[in-house]
Amino acid sequence: MASRTRRPRSAQYRSGIGSPCVLAPLALRPPRAHAPYRDRHSVRGINASAGRRFTGTGALEAIVASIRDEVPELSEIPAEELRRITRAELARAQAAADERRAPSTAELDASAAVTARLARTGVPLEAVNRWRRIAVRRSFEAGEGDEVARLYRLWDWSDTVATRAAATYLQVEADLQDRNRDQSAAFVRGLLEGTLPAAEVQSRAAAYGLLPSGSYLAVRGRPGPGGDVRHLQRAVELSGGGEGGGTVVAIVEGEIWGVVSRRAEVDSSDGVVALGAPADLGGLRDSFGLASRALETAAAFGLDGVVTIDDLSLRLAILSEDHLGERLVRRYLEPLRELGEYGATLEHTVREYLAKGLRVDASAKALIVHPNTLRHRIARFEQLTGANLRRTEDVVEVWWALERAHVAR
Repeated sequence: MASRTRRPRSAQYRSGIGSPCVLAPLALRPPRAHAPYRDRHSVRGINASAGRRFTGTGALEAIVASIRDEVPELSEIPAEELRRITRAELARAQAAADERRAPSTAELDASAAVTARLARTGVPLEAVNRWRRIAVRRSFEAGEGDEVARLYRLWDWSDTVATRAAATYLQVEADLQDRNRDQSAAFVRGLLEGTLPAAEVQSRAAAYGLLPSGSYLAVRGRPGPGGDVRHLQRAVELSGGGEGGGTVVAIVEGEIWGVVSRRAEVDSSDGVVALGAPADLGGLRDSFGLASRALETAAAFGLDGVVTIDDLSLRLAILSEDHLGERLVRRYLEPLRELGEYGATLEHTVREYLAKGLRVDASAKALIVHPNTLRHRIARFEQLTGANLRRTEDVVEVWWALERAHVAR
């Protein structure tokens, strides 16, 4: 039989085989007897095979040197660590190609573990894949293998490992994002509760875009029924930052807590967001106290959108002054409840009358009744309760009773 004529390696590259964009096989020593199947595909077996399958120290050093030149993102990886993971990765690739099989679960797990370690050090996914491509390509160039079938098997190995690497990288990114969110939440909580030392506040503020000398508003918000707390968080982040001010908003116990440099804007359907008074970074504890009180008051009265202490007026006192509120309810509303449905109609009429600024025509139009009907209802209310809605003091007390009853419901 005529001997086989080897094509020049340059011809292989011109035909597309072994081109830099694909993976090529690593030349091996004559195959040795394999360990039992189970051990060969275990992590221990794979690690042991690395020493048997890739022993060319000079070739490995040349491959690692090429990686250093072509993948600068790996510059922070110690040289010995880079040699170790490159050697092991090549051994796994060659084992799968030699045995004409796909990567085993253990091999994929081992490669994924390397991807995760590199990802956690900040190496981009593209650089991780480039490292693998260069390692196998350079090992092919340094060897004597010319088996096209094996080359295709290495391509298949590369595709499978790259797919797993992408999934691993996404998981690592998600873990890091969760960690960053946890760190952000801890910073915001410490800032608003006043538990962070002043020096730490000043040193960490810049990382979140906050100026040490800036003026800020504490914010605390709660999504509406069926609302998305992350959507609410995003809305406040987008609208709460001013020029040169910055904003940081975190999710804490199902609510949003944060710091904004101007009044945020959210849709009423998003929920309720309360703002405290302006303060520097060291005084946000008091601002957050006001925001918390405003939030609880707004939630009790069924308000939504953005609110402040000033917006809530006497509702703060209505919510906190229980004894006064109950006394006014007994005086102005309990006599109506004895009348059943008609009493409820009188209460609704008086509420609308106060809301319309004591204007008869506007109130009657809103209630869809004749103005004389409205006048009769008001007169009946005054007769039952002793109130005189032409006196400011009585108007305030009746309004207080109505608002207190609304909260009690």
